[in-house]
Amino acid sequence: MKPLVSVIMPSFNAEKYIEEAIDSILHQTYNNLELVIVEDKSTDETLNIIKKYKDDRIKLLCNKCNMGIADSTNRGIRESKGKYIALLDDDDIAEKDRLCLQVDFLEKHTDIDILGGRTTFIDSNGKIIDYSNIPRNNPKYIKSVLLFNCMDFVNGTAMIRKKFIVENNLYYKNNCYGMQDYRFYIESSKVGKISTLSDFLLRYRIHESSETEYNFKTYTKERAKVYASFQRYSLWKSGFRLDENELKLINKVLAERNGKCDSKQEFEELYCIFKKILKQGKTMNIDYYSELQHLCKVKISEQIIRIDEFFE
Repeated sequence: MKPLVSVIMPSFNAEKYIEEAIDSILHQTYNNLELVIVEDKSTDETLNIIKKYKDDRIKLLCNKCNMGIADSTNRGIRESKGKYIALLDDDDIAEKDRLCLQVDFLEKHTDIDILGGRTTFIDSNGKIIDYSNIPRNNPKYIKSVLLFNCMDFVNGTAMIRKKFIVENNLYYKNNCYGMQDYRFYIESSKVGKISTLSDFLLRYRIHESSETEYNFKTYTKERAKVYASFQRYSLWKSGFRLDENELKLINKVLAERNGKCDSKQEFEELYCIFKKILKQGKTMNIDYYSELQHLCKVKISEQIIRIDEFFE
């Protein structure tokens, strides 16, 4: 029987955690699935651990050379058979009802192309250290958020219609310093609808050897530069036109981490930039104008809180 869901799991040097990741899929309350593991030429025992499993739902693809997480994910998607693509990293854990909840929602809401959810953050030993906020579920608001920043749900919670990926030629790009998901969702938001569930779908493991933490520490400047380029691209792709100084201020104030206005002048300039963006949005008659207007107000409010002089 053709699986309805294909879970894509790129794997590389994950001997410590991959069993938990695999088991979390094989023990789902939803069974009509295949687990497509793309083994990316690991140098530890990852491949041998995978081969110990005898479950017919596992489809193992072995790269001839190390391709990286983006190309490995793309290969898994290409060779999958399911109507829905679910993503899971090799060191994370899917909650047992995750697939059931997402399939049920997407079968009932055929207008939604990508569905995320909430996340529990755990440490290297599986101990809970934090919980994500309830993510936004309004596709128009999510589209607005993706003009400036990454979405507010973890990539590993996503379930995506494969037809949507294929018809829009969407794929994960290389050289993104761990932000290939950000670029993917920018592209997706321009042509489809993204929403979320308020349910906890994933236990996301935070540890020093994870790709995200590695990129933050090793490629801090490069990652910041790429993040800024994504902001510029997203605004341009949606038809907004800002000059170089305006784009520089957006990049500075709305940086991935620790972005802020450093003076009253910068705050006033940011306010004018948002007014310009909203004016352009009204001229273009965008269908998410009210959501974008609200988001701009939120961004301005955040900056007021961060500037000490506003409290003097």
